[in-house]
Amino acid sequence: MPSASRASTVVLAERGWACTRAAAEVVGGGGELLGEGHVRALRDELARTAPRGPIRPAW
Repeated sequence: MPSASRASTVVLAERGWACTRAAAEVVGGGGELLGEGHVRALRDELARTAPRGPIRPAW
């Protein structure tokens, strides 16, 4: 649990988890769909967009 008085723990609903699983499938199988070079370029662009950590869903 968060220790700040205004902080709260956020938990994904089933739809959020479904979107997360779908995104993981696209990234995991993206090499077959997009080609390894495009997946690598997408990963590099996302890393440049969020250099301090993993990109998390915003829904």
